[in-house]
Amino acid sequence: MRFDLLSLELFVAVCEEQSIAKAADREHIAASAISKRISDLEARLKTPLFLRGSKGLELTAAANSLLYHARVVMRDLRQMESELSNHASGVRGHVRVYASVSTIIQHLPRDLREFLALHDAVRIDLQEGTSQQALEAVAENAADIGVFGGVVPRQGLKIIPYRVDRIVALVHKDHPLADRTIVKFAEFTDFDLIGPMKGSFLDSLVLRAASDLARSLRMPVRVNGFETVFSMVEAGLGIGLVPEKCAERYVTSGNTVAIVLDEPWAERQWNLCVQASQTMPPPVRLLLNHLTNSETR
Repeated sequence: MRFDLLSLELFVAVCEEQSIAKAADREHIAASAISKRISDLEARLKTPLFLRGSKGLELTAAANSLLYHARVVMRDLRQMESELSNHASGVRGHVRVYASVSTIIQHLPRDLREFLALHDAVRIDLQEGTSQQALEAVAENAADIGVFGGVVPRQGLKIIPYRVDRIVALVHKDHPLADRTIVKFAEFTDFDLIGPMKGSFLDSLVLRAASDLARSLRMPVRVNGFETVFSMVEAGLGIGLVPEKCAERYVTSGNTVAIVLDEPWAERQWNLCVQASQTMPPPVRLLLNHLTNSETR
């Protein structure tokens, strides 16, 4: 059974956009042309690939299987094109990394800077998301390396320890807890807490800790990103939870204070994940080895 590359590329676009019209806009092609390609694929496979749902097109089991393999094919094709077309200039391909915002803020910038200084022929496509999204991206071949924490990984992924960080409490200088050097999470229940992004590693830790206390939390505001948390704390809207390295920058404003959070879960383990069953392209292997050994440098 033969598949042409353009049809596979358009199929991947439809899956990711969950809409033929949006895929057409993204790929700069008529929607009718994409519909014809999808119909031809379904005829060749003798099975439907999409079902129409309230939120757009829904993938069938066959479509999910085809999407997995199509992404492998497109990744390998891009790798081949990049290595061959740019051989004279030494470019050897690119690596797709999907990482949690915490690691993008704290660890990856320095690690990627060091890596690119050693391997300036490699290009890196870095995307930000939750830990769960990072795992899913690698499992579905939408990324080569994922950086995640606190999520039980699915089968088929190889997990490698990456970094450890510590969460601290950030409060306004006029907050009742501002004169403290150390605080327990149970004390937060008497105050407003700036809620972390839903689905994030930190969100899971906070919700589990609240459940253990059997007390509800007052979270009038939920935000995405530690800079936003800092802004909310500086405005006096509640207690923020941020990585210690971020807090070191924020307290220089003079309006906020960082307090040690005396809880075992305040120390967080971050991991790397890759496909366990696939042979990694050389650039992916180079970056993975670099990140694996980054803590010792």
